[in-house]
Parts: sequence; structure tokens; C-alpha cells
Amino acid sequence: MRTALRNIPVAGIASVIFIILFTYTAVNKLIDYPTFRIALGQSPILKYHADFVVVAVPVIELIIVAMLVVAATRRVGLWASLFLMVAFTLYVSYLMFFAGERPCNCGGIMKALSWKQHLAVNIALSGLAFWAVLTGGFNKNTIAIDRISRTPA
Repeated sequence: MRTALRNIPVAGIASVIFIILFTYTAVNKLIDYPTFRIALGQSPILKYHADFVVVAVPVIELIIVAMLVVAATRRVGLWASLFLMVAFTLYVSYLMFFAGERPCNCGGIMKALSWKQHLAVNIALSGLAFWAVLTGGFNKNTIAIDRISRTPA
């Protein structure tokens, strides 16, 4: 079992998942901009920054998608995916446990989830991003060179 798990290209699978997820959610937020803006305006945390966040979140999601598509920036894209998913998870956690009203700022399929399901999905995706960053196997084509003999180490 261990060997089979070791051969799974986690970074590649995670990248595809985050490309689909962030493209879908960003496009959904941009298409349904008025609803997204209203929901952010009702957020106990984001209401004073809604005008900025309503633009920033989909733009950040699309930038991360671009980083994940390009192999040279994939590692940074996975780190950014991790940070964004952790931020979303903290936001959902705060709303679940501390806020009286819970406006849903998400779109599409995520809007259909309960708050517990949304939190579980966010935690799972954060874990996937973390796993991908840890086991990504990036830069395997790099060769270490011995400084003295100038030969591969």
C-alpha cells in the first residue's frame, strides 16, 4: 500500500483539482457579481472591505490557476492554493462558530452545501494542498554538483 501511494503524483492531481475548483468558483463569482457583492456586504468580517474583496478573490483564484497551469510556477501555485484554502476554512469556521448571520459568499455547487459540509470540503482541500506541497517532488531534474570536483554529486 505504501509503495502504491508513493507513486501517485499528488502535486499533479491536486493541481488539476484546484485548477477546476478555482476556475469554476472565480467564473461563478464574476458571472453572479451582484449576488456575490451583496453576500460580502452582509458578512460580519468582510462588510467594510466588500468592494475590494469582491474583485480580489476571483482575481487571486485566476492568478493561482495560471500558476498551477505553468509547470515552473506550480509549486508556488500549490502554496497559494494552500494559503487560500486555509483562509477560506478559517472564514467558514468563524462564521459557523461565532457569527449570528451566515451569508454564503460562494457560488455554484458550494452554495448547495451545508455549513458543516462546506467546512469539511475546505479542510479536505487544505489537506490535499498541504500534502501536494510536501510530497510534490518538484525540481527532480536538478542535479547537485560537487563544488570542488565540479562533478555530479
